[in-house]
Amino acid sequence: MGFWSKLVILILAGLAFFYVKVNFFDNQPAKVEKKLVVEEQVVMPKKVQEPAKKAEEKKVPRTYVTVYFLGMDKNDTGIFKKVQRELPQGQSKLKFALNQLVAGPTPYEKKLGVYSEIPKNVKILGIVESKNKIIIDVSSNIQNGGGADSIYSRMKQFIKTVLVNAPKKPVYLYIDGKQAEVLGGEGIMISQPLSENSLDG
Repeated sequence: MGFWSKLVILILAGLAFFYVKVNFFDNQPAKVEKKLVVEEQVVMPKKVQEPAKKAEEKKVPRTYVTVYFLGMDKNDTGIFKKVQRELPQGQSKLKFALNQLVAGPTPYEKKLGVYSEIPKNVKILGIVESKNKIIIDVSSNIQNGGGADSIYSRMKQFIKTVLVNAPKKPVYLYIDGKQAEVLGGEGIMISQPLSENSLDG
């Protein structure tokens, strides 16, 4: 075989090797890499890119306390007026209700004819609840001024508000740290534990 024949065969063999390499070997990694990219696009968004769903906020039911004030009916007769106040979450019903009572009616309630006989600056000094009873300590000015009718009305406001909001156990009224027996200069007797009939002798 001559020199030129060997050269032609060698060139053809090289071209054949190059053709096989380009068409069969060089394309394989590209196909695998493309497949991996496709798999990442399908799988990864569910775990990484997909925004987390927000948990639905639980609706907390509203709780209200009842506070007793005063007003007039159509015949101009004095009556007790029940007012609802929304209880802030985590607060004691009894403590919140009594603080609302001594704070008095709101401006809106006053426009509707609601008023209170409880003097301004009355303080709830403490509420102590034990296993068997509840003691409510109030400042002494709750019994100051206004005469017998006013004291009777304000104490009925107080008692009604206490009874509707307190746990089901006996409640005792203390004034400046001492259990109340007689109210004001008019000498209104109060029986304890508190009840709807505490002021009725």
